Amino acid sequence: MHHHGVQLAVCDRCLGIYVGLVLGSAATRWGRAVWERVRAWGLFPLAMVLVPVGIDWLAPVLGLWESVPLSRSLTGLLAGIGGGGVVADRILTSIGSEAPSAGEG
Repeated sequence: MHHHGVQLAVCDRCLGIYVGLVLGSAATRWGRAVWERVRAWGLFPLAMVLVPVGIDWLAPVLGLWESVPLSRSLTGLLAGIGGGGVVADRILTSIGSEAPSAGEG
């Protein structure tokens, strides 16, 4: 990937994943009701956000269509948001369940 003519040390898809991880992690605190519903599905939502990445990778391999930087960035962003959100929600949930109640010392 290039930015203002300078090559970055990260590919389009990875940049989308990194940005998505930050956004997905931050969004877990703002959308608690949504994450409570997502949590009920287990790891299925995480698997589902990886499907577009797999399709975007597999299509050029099979000769169906060419993967362009925009599609790689967007599928990476989707995977990062989903992955970051699921992982952050699991961490926050486990921390919350281990917190002592008000009566405990």
